[in-house]
Amino acid sequence: MDASNPLLRQNSAERSQTLQKACLTVELLGLRSNLGVINLAVFRNAAGFPNDAASAVQAGQFPISTVPLNLVFNDLPFGLYAITAHHDENMDGELNTNLLGIPTEGIGFSGNPKIWRGVPAFAKAQFDLQHPTTTISIQMKYLL
Repeated sequence: MDASNPLLRQNSAERSQTLQKACLTVELLGLRSNLGVINLAVFRNAAGFPNDAASAVQAGQFPISTVPLNLVFNDLPFGLYAITAHHDENMDGELNTNLLGIPTEGIGFSGNPKIWRGVPAFAKAQFDLQHPTTTISIQMKYLL
């Protein structure tokens, strides 16, 4: 074993932090109804964010059982993430928009960035998951 290798010299606290996992609760606030479902995706990096759920580390479609709605994601390694949520009120699997491309259904992002000209970049929505149990709140926005 080569003790000069910096990877081998990494202390046990640093090694355990790289292996730690968290339970993340996402609280969705401002849902205007319990009709339809929530499509939510948890991204580890900018690849695919926010539209390609296949690029997310966890994603799913969730019934709206309560308002506000709490969703729990287990076994997420510590690190940077960004989340996108869509209130699919008519359950067609699409983010419906008007003729100008403005969403007619609710959308939300971690960090609750302002939505002026399109969706925010990953960096605007990212958060650092560093605690074993973490809750974040996403305020759903209805532009029309």
